[in-house]
Amino acid sequence: MLLAESHYGGSNPSLTANYPVGGIGRHAGFRHQSERVKSSSLLWGTLTIKNKIMVYKKLYSGIEVDLNEYIKEYMDLNNEVEILIGCDSQNQGEHTTYAIVVALYKPGKGAHVLYRKWKTEREYTRSIRLLNEVWYAVETAEAMREAGIKKPKWIDIDLNPDPKYKSNEVFRQAVGLVEGMGYEVRYKSLGPIATYAADHLVKG
Repeated sequence: MLLAESHYGGSNPSLTANYPVGGIGRHAGFRHQSERVKSSSLLWGTLTIKNKIMVYKKLYSGIEVDLNEYIKEYMDLNNEVEILIGCDSQNQGEHTTYAIVVALYKPGKGAHVLYRKWKTEREYTRSIRLLNEVWYAVETAEAMREAGIKKPKWIDIDLNPDPKYKSNEVFRQAVGLVEGMGYEVRYKSLGPIATYAADHLVKG
């Protein structure tokens, strides 16, 4: 469900210094998921975010923008904009493709979408890959907050609250992670716009 570019957008969050920091699953030496989250959080805190550029693209035109500066200018020109952030991933051969979407949503008028898309070595453990999606979205929200941008309305996660679906295995952990960082969370069955867009990007 993609909207017109003036209402929908797309982008990948890449800081100029190996951003994202690698995801929950890339921090070796921790036996418990909660420890991985803590480690990732600590590592994020060591980055000088204000001196980094988050390079994203507009969904249809592919024009690159500095995410934080672009959002500031966009919100200066547009009233009542809600920020939605989501991330999705897909395993393809020996790689895992991730896509993060930041949607600048005008209620009743659609969303302007910015995105970032990148590949990593394949993440074979589904639970870690799914939690990486959530953590990348939170990292992006934190970087935007450090830049003085208002808090996102929602962080959308591509997980299902219904136990019959495989993604439910990390649903509670993911919701706890997002809410623990102080953000509102939205998931499948609640119409998460940002993860719909991210899903389109990783499959494209």
